[in-house]
Amino acid sequence: MMNSRLTMVDGLDRQDHFFLNEEDVCYYYGEYTARKGFGYSETNQTISNLKKSVAKKSEYEYKYKEQAIIKIAKLLASSIKNGNEFTFVPVPPSKARDHDLYDDRLCQILKHYDYLTGSIDWREIVCQQTSLVASHERQDRPTPEQLANNYVVDQEKLAGVKNNILIFDDMLTTGSHYKAMQSTLSKFAPHTKIMGLFIARRVPNADDLF
Repeated sequence: MMNSRLTMVDGLDRQDHFFLNEEDVCYYYGEYTARKGFGYSETNQTISNLKKSVAKKSEYEYKYKEQAIIKIAKLLASSIKNGNEFTFVPVPPSKARDHDLYDDRLCQILKHYDYLTGSIDWREIVCQQTSLVASHERQDRPTPEQLANNYVVDQEKLAGVKNNILIFDDMLTTGSHYKAMQSTLSKFAPHTKIMGLFIARRVPNADDLF
């Protein structure tokens, strides 16, 4: 079952996300087990549905992506009681806004979360200059510095930002996207506390460890 309560990434978890350090404060709901596929767990199923390509928008199976968006929004609404104390900032998707495969799934989750609660502050402050190959589709995962160099900050959207920023993403893998967002936002909002909120963290398949 996917947790209905948040778990903090601790010292044992952090070894799976090697770009994170001891000062980073990140939370997640479930654990996605690598290479175990859709049916292995509820978390694997939810993440797989959420990541369905927008190229499948006209296909029957796309409804499962829409259901996953609503399910996660409800999870946020039921588990974060003090959501109005944060500014939620989604990590930009791999494709830029002008790309046919631009996927605003994280924004849709936050929109629905706001609809359910009527009280959250979320802003698409960071976007990408150019489209990239999705991290899970490439052998050489980008470093935080490479990702940050492709980010653009909409400084007008920083006005009135809350003292606590939650960087919101669907999956915590190496931690590179979180660190890229953290370093980018801290330049423009140096007095805010920045933390991470993930739907799931990726854990290695036990078969890969031995």
